[in-house]
Amino acid sequence: MLNVMNLSKSFGGIHAVQGVGFKINKGEIVSLIGPNGAGKTTCFNLITGFYSPSSGSVRWMGKEIIGLKPY
Repeated sequence: MLNVMNLSKSFGGIHAVQGVGFKINKGEIVSLIGPNGAGKTTCFNLITGFYSPSSGSVRWMGKEIIGLKPY
């Protein structure tokens, strides 16, 4: 259902998220864990469209959703 491929985001010279990729299939429950400053919130904001990625792809049910409005 959700396919995140090679997702990256840089703020100036800081790499907040670099090369993240995963798939979530129908019926799966998934969590994103890590220490403070690991990029969890940035990753979520990239997937939901609040931030535009520096590179990578986010697909929902096979359709690219990067560039769509967050709602």
